[in-house]
Amino acid sequence: MTYSPALIASAARQLQRVFESEHQLPSQESELVQEVARLVLYLLRHNLNQLLNILYRIDVEERNVKRAMLAASEEEVAENIARLIVERELLKAQIRFRYSQN
Repeated sequence: MTYSPALIASAARQLQRVFESEHQLPSQESELVQEVARLVLYLLRHNLNQLLNILYRIDVEERNVKRAMLAASEEEVAENIARLIVERELLKAQIRFRYSQN
């Protein structure tokens, strides 16, 4: 699915808050997934509980996370989880935008 730059920027701002990142996250979808994957990989290695709390807060489906964690390497797991996170935030941004128009 193709998202507008405004929706991607909104999702990036929200993810910046969720991950408590001091750096502004990119506004291009592929770059955003890469940056979130980097953050997820760090949490996988250093603070799994915080990552699980973030996934719960964002409301990523548990079965999808379990499926994502079946990947062969930590890097693949991080990228799979990052895609789930970004997709969920984009969906939430789309819903917020749609209801703000009414």
